[in-house]
Amino acid sequence: MAATPAAAQRATLRGQVVDAASGQPIPAAVVEVMPRRERALTDAQGRFTVSTTQGEHVIVADALGYGTVMTPVTLAETQVDAQVALEKDPVMLEGIVATVNRLETRRRAYPFSVRSLNTEQIANSGAPDMTRLVHERLGVYFTSCGRRSLASADCVYSRGSTVPSRVYIDEARMPDAGALALYAPQDVAAVEVYHNGEQIRIYTRWFMEWAAQTNYRPLPIGLASF
Repeated sequence: MAATPAAAQRATLRGQVVDAASGQPIPAAVVEVMPRRERALTDAQGRFTVSTTQGEHVIVADALGYGTVMTPVTLAETQVDAQVALEKDPVMLEGIVATVNRLETRRRAYPFSVRSLNTEQIANSGAPDMTRLVHERLGVYFTSCGRRSLASADCVYSRGSTVPSRVYIDEARMPDAGALALYAPQDVAAVEVYHNGEQIRIYTRWFMEWAAQTNYRPLPIGLASF
């Protein structure tokens, strides 16, 4: 039998993403191995594992509040360890902290229950997409709206009845809850569930970076927004 070409042989890339200045691990960093685009999120210790092919690759790593780093790596063995150091972007980091605080202030002003997850909690959820995450970690149970509303294809149980669920991605209203399945945890920086899922708000990493740069201030959430 012919030998398997080296390019087709699998390899495991393990590593850790750390702060370049302090050496501390960076949780919830996104690691992508190019050109095959395998992706992973770092855990609480900044560690990641990616299964890819042997050969020449580039590790692309970034995290909220840090710059992106590209690190060449040669995978000539079945397992390779690597360390990636990210430099803080102080201005971006300050803006992200301010945005997170503003979102928290808005949640606190809402008169009913609100549940939320931050970047690290989302990264460690193990969920394959945001639909599973809001169900398993935030207790949202979708059901058919039946004839109740033609404007919403998805409802939730809330206040003893079935009510429409409204999904917002980066503050933009989505047609239905199916949009949640389009987003992987690697793409999401924060998620909020208002009043048993009557509103679900997802904030992507790109949105949080944009908000940090533009001094974004979220509008209050009132009962009229439902």
